[in-house]
Amino acid sequence: MERYQRQIPIIGADGQRKLERSKVAVIGLGGLGCNVITHLAMAGVGKFIIADGQSPEPSNLNRQFIYAGGEGTKAELSAEWITKLNPRSSVKVLDTIIDETNVKKIGKCDIIMDCLDNRKTRMIVNRYAFANNIKIVHGGVDSLFGQVTVIIPGVTPCLECILPKKKDENAASISPMVGTIASIQALEAVKILTGAGSPLSGKLLSIDASDNVYRIAGLKKRDGCGCCSAKP
Repeated sequence: MERYQRQIPIIGADGQRKLERSKVAVIGLGGLGCNVITHLAMAGVGKFIIADGQSPEPSNLNRQFIYAGGEGTKAELSAEWITKLNPRSSVKVLDTIIDETNVKKIGKCDIIMDCLDNRKTRMIVNRYAFANNIKIVHGGVDSLFGQVTVIIPGVTPCLECILPKKKDENAASISPMVGTIASIQALEAVKILTGAGSPLSGKLLSIDASDNVYRIAGLKKRDGCGCCSAKP
């Protein structure tokens, strides 16, 4: 416990043990994912499932810091990074892009961290989470705007309710903004896993960093949502 002595006053010794027994899936190992696995590994999460089917490119390195100088896929390098940060953590690697044919490989876990950058994959993961009663911590970044929310199946709106239908594009991103949103995501996961604090369930935290505007808005289920709305 010496490693965690500065955080145990916040989450308690029992909370620390809960982190060590927890299993977290991180889907997408770009800028958000790199930061999320870093914070959660250092916090003491015991088991990870990580998924990404890409390899690092030069344009990633302004924000995806764990890949600098490494050779391999994002999933392989992320697994190495996690175990370097915390040798007690175990990692299940899904070296693939999640789709309808392989989403079940995520398996059972306590939380899914949505660190994705495209709506199609998010909807696949969203439906899998609701079918298997798994909480989602969603994060998204576009330029100097970012958002975070916690999705709880059967309680809150789902991602199909709250994310607009738009064409996926490569969003502009800069490391400090990505790091800010990912840090909040990781903190929400720690709060959920340990019971410390109140998570952003049913609430959307949005940040416009260009003017330092922070807002929290309540979320409602969309009538007729094919995933989470009550059937007549």
